[in-house]
Amino acid sequence: MTSKAVAIIGIGFRFPGDLGDETDFWNALKQKRDLVTSIPPERWAISELQHDKRSEPGRSITYSAGVLSRIDEFDASFFGISPREAAWMDPQQRLLLELSWEAMENAGIPPSSMSGSNCAVYVGISGLDYGTRGLDDLASLSPHMMTGNTLSIAANRLSYVFNLHGPSLAVDTACSSSLVALHHACQALQTGEAGTALVGGVNLLLHPYPFVGFTKASMLSADGRCKAFDASGSGYVRAEGGAVLLLKPFEQAIAEGDDIQAVILATGINTDGARKAGITIPSRDGQSELMMSVLAKTSLSARDIDFIEAHGTGTAVGDPVETAAIGEVYGKKREKPLPIGSVKANLGHMEPASGMAGIIKAILALKHHALPPQIHLETPNPNIDFLGLNLRPVTEYLELAKKNNRALIAGVNSFGFGGANAHVLLQEYRCRDLATTEPLPASLPPLFLSARSETALKELAGRYADLLHDKSGQDFYDVAHAAVNQRDRMEKRLALHSGSVESTIHLLQQYALDNVSADIFIEDSLPQSGDVAFIYSGNGAQWAGMGRALLTESSRFEEILTEIDIAMRPLTDFSLLETLQSESELARLSNTAVAQPLLFAIQVAVTLLLREQGVTPSAVAGHSVGEIAAAWAAGALDLEPPRVLRRLHYLRRWSHEQIK
Repeated sequence: MTSKAVAIIGIGFRFPGDLGDETDFWNALKQKRDLVTSIPPERWAISELQHDKRSEPGRSITYSAGVLSRIDEFDASFFGISPREAAWMDPQQRLLLELSWEAMENAGIPPSSMSGSNCAVYVGISGLDYGTRGLDDLASLSPHMMTGNTLSIAANRLSYVFNLHGPSLAVDTACSSSLVALHHACQALQTGEAGTALVGGVNLLLHPYPFVGFTKASMLSADGRCKAFDASGSGYVRAEGGAVLLLKPFEQAIAEGDDIQAVILATGINTDGARKAGITIPSRDGQSELMMSVLAKTSLSARDIDFIEAHGTGTAVGDPVETAAIGEVYGKKREKPLPIGSVKANLGHMEPASGMAGIIKAILALKHHALPPQIHLETPNPNIDFLGLNLRPVTEYLELAKKNNRALIAGVNSFGFGGANAHVLLQEYRCRDLATTEPLPASLPPLFLSARSETALKELAGRYADLLHDKSGQDFYDVAHAAVNQRDRMEKRLALHSGSVESTIHLLQQYALDNVSADIFIEDSLPQSGDVAFIYSGNGAQWAGMGRALLTESSRFEEILTEIDIAMRPLTDFSLLETLQSESELARLSNTAVAQPLLFAIQVAVTLLLREQGVTPSAVAGHSVGEIAAAWAAGALDLEPPRVLRRLHYLRRWSHEQIK
């Protein structure tokens, strides 16, 4: 691992078929799902704009596409955007906002904590479909037209909404845009220009003119399917979607305990130049030169690469050129055939966002140590010498064997139709084995959720119910911890404490269906200006079993109470911990000499525990022995034994005298 390695710590994506979950996406690939459908008829008059002949003026040969649903839906107020401005915002900008939020949450980083940071933003984006629709009626244009429909603002808006101060730019190199953006993001991290980076790509199909234009250029598949490496491949099928990754320097990610999805070992970009017959013709020399240069940035050899996620558009010219370049650099310099594949057969070609789809597929393959089968590959393209190039298209689910227990490595290609090329080498991240330092509590922790609206909270509850299916106690603890510590806390809040994962799921499902149980607490958050006061109770508030549940569930509470027990031993002739945990000692709680030290110790321990969780009071008050705990909490009294004990001693003597 070089010092220039970059960690991918967060992922947010939306792919055709409305796939936005890693498990669902991986299962779709394993199950050989074809997620290509067609453009919904409500977007434009498809029947009037389609024709079987490519030469027909103003017509497209196909409107088959990988599409997303509900692209018109956007919670503008969530991002502090007015409905009027949102109406003029390219839905690509809206989707990027959502995916960026999801990427940060996926990384376990509350988005608000990124505010003011030197986080860079790089976005691969090419399409101007939404703005083009506005040109149909120039008189209707809004003051928000330009900021809503300019490529540069797609990146700048992310920086603005999340208050990010690093470099912010849109990248348009056509189909390689998002991987070129990834390359620049990695460079910014490696040079220290940025501390973290959001990098992504987006593509939505909102106007028929690109279909017509690519039809005239003979680029689209007549049968509406992307058949990478197949003899019948005649072009690509368009697709929409987007993805955002959150990046951080690898060494920094390790030091900060981030959840690393994969490691970027090296990236590179180049351009074909004039080494080809036409601007849209790919160059074998350009592609192979790039792959060799990226490999040379590492200590790896061709035999170390476990698979290549190819650009693989299914075009008659592109596939043979790319496979020849892959074979020259990687295939021929190894013994076993190199597995290759292309996710475009499943999703379609997301054009500027396609590189992100390839990266995420590769990440999942590294995690699962397997490659999903390539669909639409019936007859290998006779113009590709797979045997001579030592390449193996993956036609069935393939387990990836580990060599000498080393991490798996993938290469990902992305090429623009103007000759701008990008190549990335990814490595599987193997988490270091960490011994559990704190045992799980005997009972499940509470679950806290929040959202901006009640409707959103119900949807969130339903998603958490799905998430918790088949989860163990350890998994539930991790989910609950992340929900309260690694998410922004919003206005509408839910809390529940249940005895089992199953009952928690049931309660969440019921709430999602608008059936509120008495076991679920729903409240609005307090105003930001609201202060917290702690009230400390005195003699008479003790009860049998007090503190016992917290002692059982929190080893930290036990540690704090043990320290207080040792400090107070000069005053007491008994152990606080033993008294709290022993059934035979409960009768002594009526004795002031026992009850008061216990009340003081427990309240101080709870205060310290809350302080470690970031909960501190602005005011304190107390009664009886609670006055001493309150004085300590206010800073008027420290925990030095002589001072505390003297006050407890006098209070106990005064109590006895009053009784007499």
